[in-house]
Amino acid sequence: MALSNIERHYNKHPEDLRLQRRHGIVEFQTTMYHLHRFLRPGFSLLDVGAGTGRYTSALMAEGYDVKAVELVRHNIDVFLKREPTANVVQGDARHMPFVPTGSADMTLLLGPLYHLIGDDEKLKALEEAKRVTKPGGLIFVAYLMNEYSILSYCFDEDRIGGLLERGAVDGHFHIQAQPDELYDYVRVDDIDRLDKMAGLERVTIFSPDGASDYMRTRLNRMSDDTFAHFIEYQKAISERRDLIGAGSHVVDVVRVP
Repeated sequence: MALSNIERHYNKHPEDLRLQRRHGIVEFQTTMYHLHRFLRPGFSLLDVGAGTGRYTSALMAEGYDVKAVELVRHNIDVFLKREPTANVVQGDARHMPFVPTGSADMTLLLGPLYHLIGDDEKLKALEEAKRVTKPGGLIFVAYLMNEYSILSYCFDEDRIGGLLERGAVDGHFHIQAQPDELYDYVRVDDIDRLDKMAGLERVTIFSPDGASDYMRTRLNRMSDDTFAHFIEYQKAISERRDLIGAGSHVVDVVRVP
């Protein structure tokens, strides 16, 4: 069977290391900070698109019952080597018939929508997450942000002219990903539209990484004390409306009616 773009990418991409590097640590700790605002003892959690299981492992260590779903076999193998008792199954975020309706108190969707191109594909994953989450439960949905890619890839690598010419970036400087591409990028108004279409109510929206992806070399040069302050800074500003969308990711926290 031919491998998908996603499988080819993660078979060679060291995903297990990403959240252990300083820019990834900012993202991980900020996301965990917000998860802890809403977690309650006894919650049953579903981690969809779990990757190599960094969030699942952390939540298991805190005593939560976590079921993980991951598309890429290589990621599952890495995950199980580190966490052999994990409950992880191979599956697609858009179709999870093996997960009962309304079975999760909280669902994490912290990666799949990066790779689903266009509203229709994203809605399939949102609607499936909505189905498996209990009424009143929360879904944490991560997105890749348009402006980070425009600045770091299109401008910094001097590609913008060619991308505009061939329509890969439109006249409003919004990336127009094609169906066979690996990533799709959004703005906050795109997320607002998806929430409305999916019938999901926002509780909050936050930037898990802020400026950290732009500051990788600077973060690596920081003393441990200064880096610890940077993490606390990102937690403190992560919900600021004037900064949402400026980083490489946002996480939309939505409630199931």
